[in-house]
Amino acid sequence: MKVIMKKKINTKFLILICSFILIFLVTENKIIANTLPPEQTNVELQVTNNGMPVIHTSYSAMNIDRAYQEIKSGNISKKARSSAAWILASQNTNSTTNNGVIALSNGQKIGQGITHTDEEMSSIISGLINVDNLSLISEINQSNTTVPFLNPEHVIYKFTNSKGLAKANIMKGYTLILDNNNNFVKLTNIQKSSEKVVIDLVNVDDKIKFTADNKLSALASNFGQYVVGTNQKFSFNLSINKNMWQQSGNINLVLPPKSNLSFDSIEVLKNSEAATIVTNPTLNDTLVFNSSEPVIAANITLNPTQSDILLRVTVHVNLEGNNVSTNKPIHTSLQAISVNKDGSSSVASTPNLIIAGINFAMTTKNATAFAEGGKFILAKTDGSAYKIYGKNKKWNKFDNMDIAQASDPLILEGGNRYILGSDQPQKIPLSVLRFNFNEKENEKINNSLIQILGLAQGDDYFLYRIDTNTDLSDSNKIFKFSIFSRSYFSSNNSLMVDNSITNPSNVLIGLTGEIPDYAPGVNEYSNLTLDGSRQGRNTIPIYIFVAISFFGGLILAVVILLVKYRRL
Repeated sequence: MKVIMKKKINTKFLILICSFILIFLVTENKIIANTLPPEQTNVELQVTNNGMPVIHTSYSAMNIDRAYQEIKSGNISKKARSSAAWILASQNTNSTTNNGVIALSNGQKIGQGITHTDEEMSSIISGLINVDNLSLISEINQSNTTVPFLNPEHVIYKFTNSKGLAKANIMKGYTLILDNNNNFVKLTNIQKSSEKVVIDLVNVDDKIKFTADNKLSALASNFGQYVVGTNQKFSFNLSINKNMWQQSGNINLVLPPKSNLSFDSIEVLKNSEAATIVTNPTLNDTLVFNSSEPVIAANITLNPTQSDILLRVTVHVNLEGNNVSTNKPIHTSLQAISVNKDGSSSVASTPNLIIAGINFAMTTKNATAFAEGGKFILAKTDGSAYKIYGKNKKWNKFDNMDIAQASDPLILEGGNRYILGSDQPQKIPLSVLRFNFNEKENEKINNSLIQILGLAQGDDYFLYRIDTNTDLSDSNKIFKFSIFSRSYFSSNNSLMVDNSITNPSNVLIGLTGEIPDYAPGVNEYSNLTLDGSRQGRNTIPIYIFVAISFFGGLILAVVILLVKYRRL
């Protein structure tokens, strides 16, 4: 009895001690978080690649405020000016060693008595890093200490989390953000008690920057992306800082190899005297897609100026190539690349444009059988009016659906894949890689399917049935649907896509396994009933069966546990 009491006392004592330690640790962490030394700042770092979070990647911070202030004021210590790092930097820049001045390739000079503005300092720091990485900056700074950014959820990990976030306590002042190889990423000035530093790896230099046109705002998805229509043109504003002409001679607009984006035009909106533009006269969709090398769409020569430059760049989705006609969303972007005088380059990228769509399967008898013969027009509401997609590849506005039918709309029928902007629909491909492939059966089921690609994001779409003269009500002739696309990271950190193809609102149940190219969560189908019946009534028994099976299993597990307990 005494032994049992002692065990209970020891257990209670251990629980009490553990609770005390836990409370202490939590309290201690709160104290540490809330009472940083006055010279330190809690910094949250967010890293993306053209809006996409950069996960499981390491970054560090290096405070260089001493070096920054000394170079800016021209009051550099004698020790630094006589160091091996200074002599090496002078040799690497072909500077005259005996005059104590280092001349960088971008035209800037540093030395005793040479002062600079903050705008000049940004290019000076970048130029010095290009000369000898961090050697001279570390010498002037009298320190090369770096602080790693830690995962917010697990502070033992020195990398970004699934949202591209990491945190660190950093000394205030001018700070370099470095990657895992100590390569320079960004210069930032840390001043507040708590700050957030945002870095886009393809938009690091804010002297050149793309922003989406206002018309794109309704098409915004997450991660800074836009779900666009393949039959439309889109514009981006390109802003160029007034000091960029000193850093760079010109800027090229570049399309990547086999690009699914094409360039249309560029115009100067502000300060036209400061930019001379030459576009590529041979550019066309076929050339762009078939090129194995990056394609220069336009060249912008920068002239001396005292004002910022603003341009508008117009693009469209390139329909060349088979990858546009797949059911997998594609990403597209255009880059502005500066050719800097110091041999480096700066890059700005347009946000990613995403293509999405939707699949339909025609059915009858409460969605227990495939059907054929339905004919539809593609439409969307526009206030009290309608917009109908026509054979002219445009959305044409009408006050009522009767007038729309009498116009020249594009008629959608089974067996076809419709890509907005294309001249002709494509036949839905046969799924020849399927293990039970049967050509005749595949063709027959495909005749019940309609696939649509290249619709811009929106909730106001519908198909309107026009092949029937029966007594079907308007509600049975109209099939509403939404177009969307969102990216996310799975539990194992794989990039996934949730869109109107992978996750339609009126998903077909039961027959999907018979559709040749059906893939759960990848290529799903919406139900398109031709007889007005609904699949809901037919699927209720399935859900009841699943529920009964679940609760039956649960009850069985409880009974087994009770029996085991009684035996003990």
